[in-house]
Amino acid sequence: MPDTLSKLADCPISQSPVDANFLDHEDDFLSDLARDKLWEIFVEIGRAWKNVENDSAGLRSSWLEFIEAKTKRQPSYVGEYMNAISVMQELVGVLGREEAYRMLFFASGVSQKDPPVTRLAHAKRYVVDEFIVVQITASGFRGFANSKFSPNRPLNYTGFIRGSRYNERPMARLYTPGLTAGRAETE
Repeated sequence: MPDTLSKLADCPISQSPVDANFLDHEDDFLSDLARDKLWEIFVEIGRAWKNVENDSAGLRSSWLEFIEAKTKRQPSYVGEYMNAISVMQELVGVLGREEAYRMLFFASGVSQKDPPVTRLAHAKRYVVDEFIVVQITASGFRGFANSKFSPNRPLNYTGFIRGSRYNERPMARLYTPGLTAGRAETE
């Protein structure tokens, strides 16, 4: 990865300095093409962690609601989203798709403590990191919890809120430590 970070010198858009405040954009909406480019980033998150099936297709409606909420109210993320698209196009062009996403997700060099003062830092902080939270919150976490006894049977994450408190039946399977393959869930 150190070699990858040295290649960032060839990325003038990503490395260009910007104010730490929210990036503003002249448009107040996202085009369908922009949504598709942002969706590509979201899909790559699931691929990187290998925790969702079908390239995150089951999470698309939740993700679209999130995007709608972030662009229809102030502060609007349209500027941040358009910046992230530009940064990703540049990174993929210089590093290649796989290396660009691996660097961005796992070794971007962007500090979580310091204010984001480059376009890359803005893309990481306001888009990628928030997409990761959406991906996990919208059920991506379930793929992390396969048991060694039943690798194709996902278990519930221990912080998963399951259904309404008024339901008489559980809306999700309960995890029972020590349950082995072949035993009935009612035992």
